Amino acid sequence: MCGPSSLLLKNDYNMTVNGKQRRFIAHLLSPTSPKDALTAYYTLYHKRTRLFTCGQEVVVGFLAVCQTAHDLFTPLVVMRADSDDVLSALLSNHLDEGREYLFAAKEQRASLLRRCLVTWDEHYNLIYTVDEESFHPDFRHPVEKVARGDRFPRFEIRDGESVIAAADTNWRSPYFAEVGVCTQEGFRGHGLARAVVSACTAELLQEGIKPLYIVAEGNTASIRVCEALGYRFTGYREFSCRGRLGGL
Repeated sequence: MCGPSSLLLKNDYNMTVNGKQRRFIAHLLSPTSPKDALTAYYTLYHKRTRLFTCGQEVVVGFLAVCQTAHDLFTPLVVMRADSDDVLSALLSNHLDEGREYLFAAKEQRASLLRRCLVTWDEHYNLIYTVDEESFHPDFRHPVEKVARGDRFPRFEIRDGESVIAAADTNWRSPYFAEVGVCTQEGFRGHGLARAVVSACTAELLQEGIKPLYIVAEGNTASIRVCEALGYRFTGYREFSCRGRLGGL
């Protein structure tokens, strides 16, 4: 049975407290694999994460509830466990009844989440990555690199004073970073997304960070962008949904 264990993780790659906490769940994650990259980041490195574990001498599962800039009012939940029973207990013990959450889980856990939660906005995300050998940069449009203090730079294309396409990273661990891109309506279909993603990808590769491109299955336009630059599907999918405990 899962106890009420809870740990607060800090966003510093070199903090010894992270090393101590990581030992409890290390066997449940592969931080250097694309399949665990997002979960490892939010579990081990994200600043505003609460980690709940199940197990006494050996941790057999964990649930991480994360506050993100993507949605300040809807926490992201990531998880790993040896069994559905463990995850079911973690979900029922540590989520607030009736509160909405965003979930990212292994595709094999989709049926479990549907059983334990009221879910909606369900989809599968495909995980793409690229390396220096397969990368095909795109220089057809001028891209401005915008410094942002100690944060990773943003890469933009402007029309006058307006930013019409931009790419940066949604999150970064010591091993991976997820590239995010946005193009304004009316400017799509002209290769602008490809140009800013190319610039962002090149910067990450130069820093020795493996770029990831996580895209909803069926989003063919976005898939074309990353594949044209040399990104390749890793074979891994994640199940994503919104959900809550209890009834509507």
